[in-house]
Amino acid sequence: MNNFGSTLAKIVVFAGGAFAGALLTGWLDKLIMARTQEQSESDSSRYAQGLQPHSRPLSGEEYQK
Repeated sequence: MNNFGSTLAKIVVFAGGAFAGALLTGWLDKLIMARTQEQSESDSSRYAQGLQPHSRPLSGEEYQK
C-alpha cells in the first residue's frame, strides 16, 4: 500500500506542476503579446511622424558610455 500511496502522490505532484506551468505559460504569453502590441503601436506612431522606431541596446551598450 505504501508503494501505491507514493505513486499516487507523485502523479498528483506532476499533474499539479503541469497545471501550474500551463497557467504560467498562458499568463506570460498574454504579457509578452501586450508588450509587443504596445511597442508596435508606438513604432507605428513614430513612423507616421517620420521618426525612427525606438531601439533597445542588444547588450549593455548603454552602460558602457
